[in-house]
This record gives sequence, structure tokens and C-alpha cells, in this order.
Amino acid sequence: MTAASLPVTAVRGMVATWPGRILAIVLAAVVVGAAVTIFRGNNGTAAVTYRTAEATKASLAQTVAISGSVNPAGQARLNFRSAGRISAISVTVGQQVTTGQELARIEATDLENALANAQNSLASAQSNLQRQNQSYADAARSLDNARKSADTDVANAQAALAKMKANYAAARTNYLSLTSAATSDIPTFQSSLDTMQSQLDALVALMNQIVGGGDTGDFRTAYNALFGAYAPLQNARANSATLLVPALSDYQSARSAVLSLMDTFDSAVAAGSDTTSIAGSFQLAQTNYQVALSRLTSALDTTSSVIATLQGAVSTAQAALNTSNTKKIGGPVDQWRADLATLYTLVTSEQQVVSTVKVKLTQSASSVSTLTDAINGSYVTAVQNVPATIDRTSQTVQTASSALASKPADIQSAQNSVDSAQLAVQTAQTNLDYAILRAPSAGIVQAINGTVGEPASSSTTTPVVLLANTGTVQLHGTVGEADVSKLKLGLVANITIDALGATTRMTGKVTGVDPVATIQQGVPVYGVDVTIDVPNASIRPGMSGTANVILVSHQDVLTVPNLAIKTQGTRRYLQVLKDGQPVDVDATFGISNDTLTEVTGGGLKEGDLVILPQARAGATTAPNRGGQQGGPGGIVIR
Repeated sequence: MTAASLPVTAVRGMVATWPGRILAIVLAAVVVGAAVTIFRGNNGTAAVTYRTAEATKASLAQTVAISGSVNPAGQARLNFRSAGRISAISVTVGQQVTTGQELARIEATDLENALANAQNSLASAQSNLQRQNQSYADAARSLDNARKSADTDVANAQAALAKMKANYAAARTNYLSLTSAATSDIPTFQSSLDTMQSQLDALVALMNQIVGGGDTGDFRTAYNALFGAYAPLQNARANSATLLVPALSDYQSARSAVLSLMDTFDSAVAAGSDTTSIAGSFQLAQTNYQVALSRLTSALDTTSSVIATLQGAVSTAQAALNTSNTKKIGGPVDQWRADLATLYTLVTSEQQVVSTVKVKLTQSASSVSTLTDAINGSYVTAVQNVPATIDRTSQTVQTASSALASKPADIQSAQNSVDSAQLAVQTAQTNLDYAILRAPSAGIVQAINGTVGEPASSSTTTPVVLLANTGTVQLHGTVGEADVSKLKLGLVANITIDALGATTRMTGKVTGVDPVATIQQGVPVYGVDVTIDVPNASIRPGMSGTANVILVSHQDVLTVPNLAIKTQGTRRYLQVLKDGQPVDVDATFGISNDTLTEVTGGGLKEGDLVILPQARAGATTAPNRGGQQGGPGGIVIR
């Protein structure tokens, strides 16, 4: 009959550390010791005994073990960066120090003075930079004011020129209009004198017909009044011919000269030519014009004075013909009255003409005065003042602009001085800070060179303080050429230190692999450094330990003991105990360690009993007693 299968205790977890690996080997060895007794029928023949182990799930890792000793990551050869005498040494050889702890110091009086001087220089440079910035702001305001002032000055010059042009044009127009009207009205006045004479002659002749018969009344009064104006009118006509005509001719000549010079002046201004000679000529023409004007005005006054006499005579005659006695008389007297009214109208009209001419002549003189001022310089000055003002203000703006343009360079120079002074302060401060020698990292003082009062050593071969860096600890060991090719920087390792026991575990990383082998006892080996992530506080340099570098790891995979794998040529397979008989099972395998191998494919299942090789000669197995028995390590034997 076939005995019932009993449960087998198997290794289900793979510990990646070296002590864990030893434990796994022991457990696997215990599992392998199971024995099975098979009975065939009831004849009591001896049973075939097999050693088996259960296929189990476990975490599996491939590792390379590196044995070596603990060393600091390096040494720090510490010297003062500034020269000076040692004033204090704060540590002793063998003392454990922490990062930043004071080790020694030098006298710092000179360094403090240097820092104070550098700070004063920085303050001066910063003050100069502030002044340069203020100067830039002032220059910017000056440029803005110069531009505004330039705009105002140019606008004023242009307005003055526009006003001068307008005044000149108005005076020229007025002069031309006034003189044209005056010279046109005077001949009309001269012609009206002849008309007055004709009308006066006709009236005197008609009235003489009555008055000649000896009438001494109102008619005589009217006649005498008209006859009394006869001679003055004759004189006025004579004055017109002898005084007014030549005076008018001279005036027109003077006027023409003025107009001609104005045309010449206008052309010169338009062409931008010099008008100095024209101004002199115009001054002479103005004098001649004033003389001609005075002569014409005098002649006109002399000639036109008869108008008042004639107007009085006509008024007296009209009054005489409209008395209570004469008013009743009609016939030819009515005609006289009508003729007198016509003559009075003509006289009154010419009186107004003469008055208007005199006003126009006076106004023309004022216009000539304005023209003279313009031509003598004010017009040209106004014209020239515009470009002159533009040039002057442009120069002012350019000067202010150049002053402003130079400021950025001054500011940059001042800023460079500040930067240089700040660097000097930083350097002086750094030198002062370096007057105290501090530990760059945690470590142990290995040596002290120098005593208080001596100059601090600047030699790199003889540092003031030699510090062993214990802040970073490495386990240094060697591996053979078969394993070195598996290692690469950054691989994780589990580390144990012999003196601390297997339970004190730390992690680390491969940080160095020698590129060239070292021959030890005829065998090439390669040095490997594994830096411990967080060193235990009890670690001391020189302690021995082991780092198991994890090459690859798989979690919760199906595993079998390495002894269970059988090889036949290129074939690798397993034998599984089924119904008391061994059955070949093909399988594919993955990673392995010293005791177990991963099964990645095939017909094997978790819990199957794989057959192991028989125990070596001399080994004993427990007899089958029809139940479970505990072998070494708790292995169940059948």
C-alpha cells in the first residue's frame, strides 16, 4: 500500500544577507533529509527510500560577498588660508569632532583691520554710486527742461515772426490802399473846383440880371455873398494848378519809390538775401516820402480852404432867398434856389473828400513808419531769430543730452567700484572667517602640527590638523575576477560588521571598483569600496565585516534546492515524487544563490516534492514508523 503524504517544512523566505544565507543553507539541508518507505503488496519486502524537498515560494537574490575592513572615506589636511600666528588649539589628537567644530585659530587683528578698511571702501563706493544715480536724475531733468525751454523759445520766435509778418503785411496793404485812395481822390477834388466855378458863374450871371437893375434887398445880399466867393474860388483853382498838381506829382514819385523798395525787400527776404542796403535806401525813401507828404498836405490845405468860404457864401445866399419877402417869389428864383442847393451839396461833398484824403495821408504816414521799422531790421531780425533760436536751443538740448548720455558709463563705473569693493569685503570677511580652522566634516583628529605662538604652517604635506573623515565610512574588500565583472557602481549591499554581530545590519552602495587587478599570492583580485549609508555609531576604523552586494532579486517566486536539479546533456530537469514513484518533470530555471534556484516554467507546482540525491555513504535515516517523524532541522521523513 502507499503511505499518505505528510507535510514538509520548507524555506519560504530567502534572506539576502550573509547570515540569512547561512540560515537558508541549514534549512534546505534539513528539508532534503525526508525518507519515504514504499510497501508493495503484503509480502513485507524492503521499500525504496527517496530524499525529497517541497517546492516553495520564496524571495531570491543573487549576491556577491565582499569581505574587508572599515575605513574612513578620506582624510582632511587642514591649514589656515591666511597667514598668521596660532593663537589657540582647541582639540587633541584622537578627539572625535563634529562638522563645523573649531579646531584652532590664528591672531586676527590684521584681518579685522583689513575687513574694516574694505567696508569703508565699500561705503565710499556706494556713496559715489548714489551720487552718480542722483547726477543721472539731475541730467535727465536738465534735458527735459532744455527740451521744454527749446520748444517754448522756438514757439515764441515763430510767433514773433508770424506777428511781424502779419504787421508788415497789414502795413503794406494799408499803405497801398490808403495812398491809392488818396491819389485818386485828389484829382477828383481838383476837378470839382472847376465844377464849382461853373455853377458859381451861372448863378452870379443869372442873379446879376436882377441885382443890376439897382435892387438892394435880399437879392443883393445873395448876390454879394456869391460874388464874394468868386475870387477865393479863382485863387483855389490857381493853387490847384500851381501848388497841388506838382505836390501830388512829387508825392506819387515818393510813393512809387517806397513801393518799389518794398517789392525789392520782399524778394530779398524770400530769397534769404542780405537786406542791409535795402534798409538804407528805404530810410532815404521814407524821408523823401515824408517831405512829399508834407508838401502835398500843405498844398491840399491851401487849395481846399476855399471850400469853407464857398460853403458860407452859399449858405448866406440860400438864407437871403428864403426870407419872408423873397420866399414868396417864384419863377427864376426857384431855379436859383435849386442851383444853390446843388452847389451846396457839391461843396459839402468835396469838403468830406478833402477831410478823408487828409486822414488817409496821415494813416499812410503811420504805415510807412511801421514798414520802416520792419525793413530797417525788426522784420529781418524776426526772420533770422527763428533759425538762430532753433540752433541755440538745439545746442542746449544736445549739450544736455550729451551730459545725460555720459551718465550710464559713470554709473557703470561706480557700480563696478561697488562690486569690486563688495568682493574685497567678502574676501576680507572670508579671510577673517578662515582665521578659525573648523572641521569640514565629522572625524577624528589624527595629528596636530604646531603650537600656540608659532606661525601657522602653510605646507600641504604638514597640515596644522590632520582629520580622519568618519562622517562617511567605507568597507573596503576584494573580489576575484569571476565576480568583478558582475559589479557596477550604485549597486545596493547589505553590510554586517563582525564586532557588532549579525543582528546589526546596515545598507550601503558600491562606490568604487578598481579598474586594474592587484596580484595577491599569485591570484588577481580587485579592490571594491562599499560606502555605508548610515554608519552605526559604534563603528571604528579597522573593524572587519562583509558586504553582500545584491546583483538581482526576485520576490515570491517558486524555488527548489540546487541539489534537486538534474542534468543530462544539455537538458536540465527535475524528478517529482508522485504516488510514491519518481516522475521526470521538465522545467526552466531563473536566478539562483548558493542553495536555491528559481523555477520560471515547466510542470512543477508549489508543494510538489522534488527528489534529491541520496545521502552520502555512512549517513543514517530514521526508519519508517507509520507516522511523522522529525529529522534534523524539523524535516519530516516518510
